Amino acid sequence: MTFSGPILVTGATGFIGAHCVGKLLERNYKVKAHSRSMEKYLRLVSSVPENQKHLLEPAIFSDITHEEELAANLENCTGVIHLASPFKFNVEDFVADLLVPALKGTEAVMKAANRNKSVQRVVLTSSFAAVYDASRGIQPGVVLTEEDFSPLTWNDGATTESPAVAYRASKTVAERVAWEFMEKHSPSFDLCVLCPTMVFGPLYSTKLIGGLKDLNFSNQMILNLMRTREILPTTNPVWVDVRDLAEYHVRALESQEASNQRFLISAGDYDNQQIADILREKLPKELAQMIPIGTPGQRITGTHYTTNSSKGIRILGVKYTELETSVVDLAKQLISVE
Repeated sequence: MTFSGPILVTGATGFIGAHCVGKLLERNYKVKAHSRSMEKYLRLVSSVPENQKHLLEPAIFSDITHEEELAANLENCTGVIHLASPFKFNVEDFVADLLVPALKGTEAVMKAANRNKSVQRVVLTSSFAAVYDASRGIQPGVVLTEEDFSPLTWNDGATTESPAVAYRASKTVAERVAWEFMEKHSPSFDLCVLCPTMVFGPLYSTKLIGGLKDLNFSNQMILNLMRTREILPTTNPVWVDVRDLAEYHVRALESQEASNQRFLISAGDYDNQQIADILREKLPKELAQMIPIGTPGQRITGTHYTTNSSKGIRILGVKYTELETSVVDLAKQLISVE
């Protein structure tokens, strides 16, 4: 597919969003970058290579559920990458802080895109949370694919006492509403959904955060490993590098074969002991000494579910980064910030 007009990226200043913007700019796409504030947008602009800045345009609005704002910013856009959705566990109101922005935000994007006939495709960033049924436990021997779908409902998220369950429900219902919209309205655009696992890797730019306190959830796990000298049990043992995920977004936008497809994005298994082993081996000695030793070489192989993401590799053709490269690149960047 070819796109003559801008691509709207919601959540463009976030961890994944900024990398998506970077990949689009590398291909000379015009990008309308959504941010909740001009300050964050300008941080993104300052992070972009000088010869690409002219391709960026701001889309500044705070409420991603506002259909009118989205429709106005989608004028003349030919594609959408929708990433803006809360990923936080320190919330008091699961409905207002997680479920509403996730579901209503996706619904607003779909409705706004349908009002702008220039839009050819919407790429929705869902999550492994919308694939994995956590109520079944760690399921050793089970291989999960994009054919699997979490059974969680809005009511599950609204009535639970667990922020993790509420988050998983928010991603599940948001994705379901997108597919339901496609079935009910048969819009002129098509849809592609990506379901990434735990996302590691360096920030697009350290300018995008106000300090390590603003680090995204998954990378915070690596930082905690470096700081606390403690190796915690691995609870979500599948992962992908953020740069690969961004490449998947752009290819999902461009590929004819990706039309109305769902992809599980996973580079494979990992565990926290493995990450500790890598950092102790690859970081400079004075820094490696800060990494907990644990039980070197021990792995959790065979104790959890695994994933099969061959569909994405076959259709979109992205080669996955090695875990060592991902976590070492991140660790070196975190050290530079500290």
